[in-house]
Order: sequence, then C-alpha cells, then structure tokens
Amino acid sequence: MKIHHLQTRFILAGGLLVMTTVVSGLWSAWTFSRLSTVAGQTLETSQKINDLTAVLSNALEREDDAFLLAMSGEPEHARQKLQAERRRFNAAYASLVSTLSMADEKKALAALWRHVQEYRAAGEALMAKAASGNLTTIYQHGVNPALRRAVADCTTIRELNFRSMERAGLLARDEARGATLMVTAISSVALVISTLVAVLLARSVLLPVQELGNSLEALRAGDFDRRARLICADELGQLALGFNRMAEALSDFRRSNLGEVLRAKEALEATIAALPDAVLVVEPGGAIVARNPLAKAVLRELGAEQVGLIDDLPFSHHGLDAVRAALRGEAAVQTRAELTRALSVNLNGRRRKFMLTAVPIPEFHQGRYGAVAVLYDVTDFAHLDELRMELVGVASHELKTPLTTLRMNLLMLGEDACNLSDRQREILSMALLGCQELANTIDELLDLTRIEAGQLRLSREVIDLYGVIERAMASMRQRYEDADIKLRLERQCSCAVVQGDPVRLGMVFTNLLGNSLKYTPHGGLVCISVASAQNAAGGDDSILQIAVTDTGTGIPAAYRARVFDKFFRVEQQLENGGSKTKGAGIGLYLCRQIIDAHGGAISCEPAENGFGTRITLVLPAFHPAA
Repeated sequence: MKIHHLQTRFILAGGLLVMTTVVSGLWSAWTFSRLSTVAGQTLETSQKINDLTAVLSNALEREDDAFLLAMSGEPEHARQKLQAERRRFNAAYASLVSTLSMADEKKALAALWRHVQEYRAAGEALMAKAASGNLTTIYQHGVNPALRRAVADCTTIRELNFRSMERAGLLARDEARGATLMVTAISSVALVISTLVAVLLARSVLLPVQELGNSLEALRAGDFDRRARLICADELGQLALGFNRMAEALSDFRRSNLGEVLRAKEALEATIAALPDAVLVVEPGGAIVARNPLAKAVLRELGAEQVGLIDDLPFSHHGLDAVRAALRGEAAVQTRAELTRALSVNLNGRRRKFMLTAVPIPEFHQGRYGAVAVLYDVTDFAHLDELRMELVGVASHELKTPLTTLRMNLLMLGEDACNLSDRQREILSMALLGCQELANTIDELLDLTRIEAGQLRLSREVIDLYGVIERAMASMRQRYEDADIKLRLERQCSCAVVQGDPVRLGMVFTNLLGNSLKYTPHGGLVCISVASAQNAAGGDDSILQIAVTDTGTGIPAAYRARVFDKFFRVEQQLENGGSKTKGAGIGLYLCRQIIDAHGGAISCEPAENGFGTRITLVLPAFHPAA
C-alpha cells in the first residue's frame, strides 16, 4: 500500500519509534526495579543477622561478667544479672532462628545452641560452689572455654552471612549484566529501526525539497522557464505544483511588466543623478542601495567608495544620528546648522564642505522606514561664516583698545567723585557699568572667535567651585537688588572642587545669572544649587550637578535644545518677537563650549514647579589622590 500523505508517514514512523522506546523503557524499569528490591531485602536481612549475632555475643559476655561477680562474693546480684542476660539471649536467638534460611547457617546455629547449653551448665556448677571459695579452677577449665566456643559460633554465623552476601552480590551482578546486555540489544534494534525510518523519511522529504530548492535558485537567477519535477503525490508534490503555477505567473508578469519596471528604475536613477547635491538612499537595515554620481565622488575622496553600510561611513556622529533617526521614522529637527561640523572634501582641486541631513521614506519595505541622506553643499555659506567670524574678531580687537581707554578715563574721573553732584556720580556709575558690559560682550566675541578657530585654551587648576559661584553672585548682586529679585545659593554637598579654568567658569555662571535676571519678573527668585550626583540621583560622588533655576516665563519645549546654538534667541522665534531683553545670542553657546571643554555637559529643562527654567551643569569632581 502506497501512502500519499506526508503527515501519515511521520505519524507511523513516530509511532514505531515511540512504541520501541516505551517497550524498552518498561522492560528496563521492571528489571532494575526487581534487582533493586532483591538487593534491598538481602541487605536488610544481612544487617538484621549481624545485629542479632552481636546481641548474642554481647549477652554471653554479660553472662560471663555475672559469673565473675559471683566469684567476687556477690552471688545474689550475680544470679539476677545472669537471668536478665539469658532472657535477652533467648529472645535474640529465637529471632535469629526465624531469620536464617541457609543450611550451613542453621547448622552453625545448632552448634551455637549446644555450646551455649554447655556454657550454662558449667556456669551453674560454678554458681553451686560459690560458697567454697575455690572457683578459679572451675572458671578457667569449665566456664571460660565453653564461652569461647559459643562466641566463636556467633562469629561463624556472621562469616557465613558475609559469604551469603557475596553470593547474592555476584548473582545481582550477573543479573544486572544480563539486563544491561538486553537493554543494549533492544537499544541497538531501536537505533537500527530509527536509522531506517530516518533514511526513508529523508528520501521522501529531502529529494522533493532539493528539487524545489534548485528550481528556486534557477528562478532567482532569472530562469523563469524552470519547473519543478513532481517526485511524489503528497503535500510536497502539491507544493511543487504550486511553485510551478507561481513560476508560470511570474514568467507572464515579467514578460508584461519588465519593461515598465526598468523604465521606472531608469527614471528614478536619472532623477537622483540630476540633483545638485550628493544623495544616498538607505534601506531599513542601514545598507546603501543607491547613490548619485556626486555622492560617489565624495565617498571616493573619503576612501569609502566600497562601503555598503551607512554606519561605516566616515561622517560625524551628528549626521549618522540623523540618518538613524530617519530610519526610525523620526522627522529631522530643524535647527541652525553648525558649519564647523561640515564635512570637508577636496573635489576637482577645490575644497568643498557638505552638511549631512536625512529624510525618512515611509513604507520603504514591508512597513519599515528607509532614508534619504543628502549632503548639502555649504561651501559658500561656510566661507561667509568664516568671513563673519574674522570680522567679529577684528572688530572686537579694534573695540577693546578704545574701550579700555574710555574705562580708564571714567575710573580716573571717579577718583574726583567728591566734586561731582549725586546726579553726575550716578551717570558716571552707569557709564562704568555700560563699559563693563561692553567689555564682557567683547570678551565673549573674542572667545567665540577662538572657539571657531579651535584655539580656546583653558588654564586648568584645582578650584573651589563655591568660590567661583560666590564671586559671580557678588558681581551680579547689586543688579538683582535693583530688580527686586532674590538670589540664593544652596550647598547640597560639603565639598565642590573641580579642575578647570576659574575665569571661564566664572564667565559661565555670570552668563547664566545674567540670563536669569533678564527673564525673571520683579519679586522672583533665582537659585543656584550644587550637589554631588550621589545626592542628586543615587550615584557616586565623582560628578557635580549644578542647577540654575529661575521663576521666569520659561522656554518652550521646542526651543530648549536650540538655546545653546550660536546667535539663537528665543524671543526672535516667538510671534511677539519684539522682546525688551537685549543680547547677541552667544552667551549660552559659549557656556556649552566651555563646559564641553571641561568634560561636562549642559542642558535646559523646565523647573520642577512648571514655571521658569532650569539650566543644569554636570562637571567631573576633583578628588586628590590619598
């Protein structure tokens, strides 16, 4: 009978294997259970015999002690002890009679009883002459030899029991060996049957599967006329029929639509090639599936022409993060481009700069996002930015000298303030304050040019951060009092020592206090808290966390990450952009650069009560070596 269903074949083969395994297991379990029961009973009987012979030997020895007690002049006490030990001996002897089953053991037991009777008769003779006083000869020639013979019989019984145990062990070993051979034979038969079944199933399954695999490989290579041979009529045969129908449909589709597909692909490639920027198309897995000629040229100059994954390209981590975000379906955040992060490439003898951005492609493949990575040519913008920074640097240097002269003249004029009226002294004080603010702005602009040129140098020394903060607060305290705003320092850790530039860190805190003063209304509060990360978040004390919190209007969530960009001001982004607050938009940018140079981090977030802004600084604490 020919079986046409693959499932039936597997059920029959599995049933045969299960039946063989079950029969082998049941027989093995019964055999070894029987061996275990016999071995257990033999050991229990042997232990009982050993215990009883030990009781018999002990009772005989105690009877001998009673005879010795009679010889010492205590016949009554000896008689009582003698009766108790004989009762104990008789009870153990009766139990031993019912336990022994071997003929030689029973023969030794009969000899024991005979010698015990002789021992007891000699003992009675000793007890009868207890008053005569001459008992040593009777004990040595009558009682003691009889005792030795009886004890020797007990030893003989134990030895016979040991030999019986040896014979039982040999018998159990032989039975176990036979059972092992039987289990091995059954297992070998089961293995042969399993092998035959596996071979038959493999021939009935693998041949059709191999035929389907060869047909699929031919289809993948473009041979749409290949068809799978029908080897069997079971489910695999039905699968082969389905494959043949699919191949026929694909062949028809290819003949009818291949031209349209090729034309669409050519149009897409032509469109990408016509774009003025370098374009890379990335699939959901991160592989680059298309690139236009300009992108190929850029990658060739970077030595990455053969790179197939976007993560392996020598781009900045900011650009790669943007591509990964696009692959997750996240739209690019519109922020001001940092031209210092532009990718510099020498193309056709000209140094050009490119800025990487990415746009997600919905439904690229099976509901997953792809991405288009575009390298915008920002060479001209970068050149304009360099010229602007040069202009800022030159202007700042040129302004610094006359401003210094003006400030010195005002200070010299202030030395004769006693000859001035109150109004004149107030005007002089405001002029000096304006000179100081202008000097601070010029210093910021000069630091900005140094940062852009990569020339910012820190004077690192071990400093007490509390001292730096207090000096910044002292310089701002009068302005805070004039604005009726409270300024408070919270020391949440006893020690706040860092290694850094005290002047630049002082500039950071002065900038932060100045910003908080601008945006906090009258009667508000600005608080500076210093804590170790251990107190703040349950970590260790190697990190200091400084928070500057105000009770102002706050910063919208969309702009919190951008406030640290160069020349960015929140009020310029709002609909009512005509804010009365003044500033160039470089203070927080300088703060971020200085904190980054110290190995720290800075972030902006809302205050805990939901009103106001909190700027958080994280700096590594300095712990001198013990």
